Order: sequence, then structure tokens, then C-alpha cells
Amino acid sequence: MFAAARKAAGVLFEPALFRVALKSLLLTLALFAILFVVVQVGVQHLPVLRWPWLNLFVDAAASVLVIGLALFLGAPVAAIFASLFLGQIASAVEKKYYPADAQAAGAPGSTYLLVGLRFAAWLIVVSVALLPFDVMLPGLGSLASLSVNGWLLGREYFELVGLRHHPRATVDEMRRRHALGILGAGLVIAVLAAIPIVDFIAPLFGAAFMVHVFKHYEHRESAV
Repeated sequence: MFAAARKAAGVLFEPALFRVALKSLLLTLALFAILFVVVQVGVQHLPVLRWPWLNLFVDAAASVLVIGLALFLGAPVAAIFASLFLGQIASAVEKKYYPADAQAAGAPGSTYLLVGLRFAAWLIVVSVALLPFDVMLPGLGSLASLSVNGWLLGREYFELVGLRHHPRATVDEMRRRHALGILGAGLVIAVLAAIPIVDFIAPLFGAAFMVHVFKHYEHRESAV
């Protein structure tokens, strides 16, 4: 698994993949920049309050809110944009490391986007649901969030990569057979996704990483 992680990290710095990573990162940052501008314009159109200090507080609170949303939603939003480029990432990794394997048939772009949207929605719901535990039980709550996010990330990225090669039923069966290993891979991605700023590129790393994980299990099963 560590070798797969090292290969996944290295491939993101290759020119073609670096451009994809940069596009995904810029789209994510652009979305939050637009959100920041919209919030600021909205605040400027609010009625002026009697107390100057309260007006300043509202301005500051709006900015803090946008920054908080960027930190909280950074990973889900980045995952949605990353799903748009997953086919390119997976194809580049497979060509470099698995040239002898049969070329993937691929899946429609809408499939990647729908899975990405579903994953982002689940990640937001789970994060909100576990937020009280993070506040009341910082250590245990954070561990629970990391575990659940690892399970979600492993499941979704394995599915995204697997659907390039096999029908959904085949991918689901394969995922169930290797649930523990896929969970471990998901936890690696979840740790990166929990780090501010790094969470913007974690989905791209996750896509490259999961290609190696998928290929490992596919080769092992074909050898039996």
C-alpha cells in the first residue's frame, strides 16, 4: 500500500497530470472566491444597523463564515471537480504502470459526475452528523469521523476506478471481497483530506492511488 501511495503521489507531478490537478484546484478555488464575493455583496446590501460595532461584526462574521465553509466543504467540492478528470488520471496511471493490461472501456462522464456528487453529499451529511461528537469528544469524535470518511472514500474511489473496467455488479462484488484493504486505502486518503489546503488535491491523489489498489486486487484474482 505504501508503494502504491508513493507512485500515486509521484504521478501527480508529471506534466499532464499536474495540469489536471491544477485545473481541479483552480475550479475549486474559483467556486469559493465567487461565494466570497456573493456573500460580501449581500452583506453590503443589508440595512445599516444603528450600532457601528454591530455592522463591523456582521462584515467579519460573513468573511469567517465563507472561510469556514471553504475548510468544511473543501474536500467534497474538490471531489466533485476531481470526478470530472478521473478518467484522465486513471488512464495516465494505467498507461505508465500497467501497459500490458487490457485498455479500460471507460464509463460515461455522467457516471463519474453522479458518483462524485453522491460521494460529496454523503461526506457532507456524515460530517454534519458527526460534528457534535467532534466538539464534545475531540479525540474520539475525530477518530470516528476519520473512520467513516475513510470507509466512504475507499468505497467511492474504488467504485469510480472499477467502473472503468467492469459493470457495477462486478465492482460491488469485488469491493465486498476486499473490503478491509479498501478501507485501509480510504483511510490514507481521509487523512490527507483532513488537512487544510491539502484536502483540495486529496481527491486527485485518491484517484491515482485507488487505480493501484484496484489493479492489485484485479491481478491477484486473475492469478487464482
